[in-house]
Amino acid sequence: MSSDTPARVPVQEHQQDVHALLAHRATRRRVALEDLRPGVVIAADVRAVVDVPSADNSQMDGYAVRCADLTPAQPVTLPVGPPIAAGDAPGTLEPGQARPIMTGAPVPTGADQVIPIEDTAEQDFTATTVTLPSGAAQAGRFVRRAGSDTRAGDVIAREGTALSAARIAHLAACGVASVEARDPLRVLVVSTGSELATPQPGAQLPRGAAFDANGPGIAAALRALGAEVVNVEQVGDDAPRLVDLIRRHAQAQAVVTSGGVSAGAFEPVRQAAELPGVRLVFPKVAMQPGGPQGIGTLDRDLADPAAGDIAWVALPGNPVSALLSVELLLRPALGATPRQRLRLPLQLDDPARPEPSPAHLEQYRRARVLPSGHVRLAGGPSSHLLGALAGATALVRVPVGVDALHHEDLVETILLPEGER
Repeated sequence: MSSDTPARVPVQEHQQDVHALLAHRATRRRVALEDLRPGVVIAADVRAVVDVPSADNSQMDGYAVRCADLTPAQPVTLPVGPPIAAGDAPGTLEPGQARPIMTGAPVPTGADQVIPIEDTAEQDFTATTVTLPSGAAQAGRFVRRAGSDTRAGDVIAREGTALSAARIAHLAACGVASVEARDPLRVLVVSTGSELATPQPGAQLPRGAAFDANGPGIAAALRALGAEVVNVEQVGDDAPRLVDLIRRHAQAQAVVTSGGVSAGAFEPVRQAAELPGVRLVFPKVAMQPGGPQGIGTLDRDLADPAAGDIAWVALPGNPVSALLSVELLLRPALGATPRQRLRLPLQLDDPARPEPSPAHLEQYRRARVLPSGHVRLAGGPSSHLLGALAGATALVRVPVGVDALHHEDLVETILLPEGER
């Protein structure tokens, strides 16, 4: 790059800027445990109410015993006391006694070990005495200690955590009856460009036109991230009309536009930045695809400052650039669950021919994970190759400073499960 080229913004820095713009916009509400669903985002740290387990309990069906009653040299036969089931008040284990205990039942006072039923001579719970094996004494064996999973007061879900089914189960186990949750961010999606058309049954695509892929694609991606899409709109290369359209969606907390952020003559988002009440900046982010970006706010009502503003995230117009921008920039800002990342060996079609990458950019290549455990690039790096993204099962991240990928390189691989890309 020449010395007069403007410095590019690192991807992580722009991620943080988008997060700062959006994270505080969503309202919050208290949600009862029974109404929680995967994807709900926690608005405040949640702490465990009780220890889990809440008391020492048995890991096995067997007999609660005192180690002092067992001998290392020969089996011991003990009288059998009252059985203990899950949920019982266990009482005390008398010296010289064994008590039947079921999995999950609380361990009685005085007991320090559980011997599994299959290790006894009787193999069932019907006898009045039980013969225990020699050398079985091992304090704490098959006893789940109180708090060994979680302690009361532990933070079990941090602010910004997107809940999973397992996390909801953990909240319930820890005695949490309700949580503060973020409401889904209400987002307006607008595609810009006078060339755009909407697919209609039997309609012909005019010469020079293009069907709008960004509107449906961005809306679907945002919904998958937990946002509420209030509407999906199109507008031509007309900055005043674009701004008016956004202001007419007063219920939106944010708008995500695509297109109009480059250096051409017909760039309605850039031109909108010159209009009253619009505050936009256009960083060149050090990523490919998706370098041209915009970020800022729009006053809802020029005549009423108290009406507040709408957050504006302006994405590039090429479909791959737009969708990857949602994935890389908006996923963390909306608190969605991070993608799984692995380091996998790269399989090139021609092992002798390295795959070039711009060293000054953080590049993301569409890829497929192979049954062998390798990852193979899918299509070229161009940002209009939407079919390659549709068929990809992963993204390969090429960090700044790397100018080529080689066969069998271990590469950072971001998994894109079927139905989530």
